[in-house]
Amino acid sequence: MQNRPTGLANPWLHLALSVAGVTVYELLLKLGARETAHISDRWAWTGISGLASIYTWIAIVFVIFSLVTWLYVLRYIPLSLAFPISQAVHVLIPLCSWIFLGEVIISLRWCGIALVTLGLAVVAKPVARLEERL
Repeated sequence: MQNRPTGLANPWLHLALSVAGVTVYELLLKLGARETAHISDRWAWTGISGLASIYTWIAIVFVIFSLVTWLYVLRYIPLSLAFPISQAVHVLIPLCSWIFLGEVIISLRWCGIALVTLGLAVVAKPVARLEERL
C-alpha cells in the first residue's frame, strides 16, 4: 500500500464515511418514496415522482458525498479489501430501517445479518494485521 495520509485524511475513516453515506442516502430515498407514494401520474411507475420530496434531494447530496469518499478510498486501499468492508451497508441498512423506519426484520433476515457480520469480521481480521505491520 502507498503512504497513506493520517488524521481526517485517513482512507479508513473515509471508508467508514462512505458506508455511512450509503446508509443515510438509502434511508432518505425510502422516506422520499414513502412521502410521494400517493402521487399517481402516468410516470409514477418510474419512481421519478420521488423527486417531489426534499428527502430525495438530500439523499442525492449523500450519494455524491459517498461517491467522492469512495473514490478517495480507492486511491489508497486495494479494491479487494475496500469493497468487502464496504458491504457493512448490508448490516447497517436493515438495522437502521428497523430502528428509524419501524420496518420488521424476520428471523431469517436476522440470521443473514449475523452471517454478513461474521463475514465482515473474517475480512477485517487480516486487514487489522496488515495495518499493524505498516
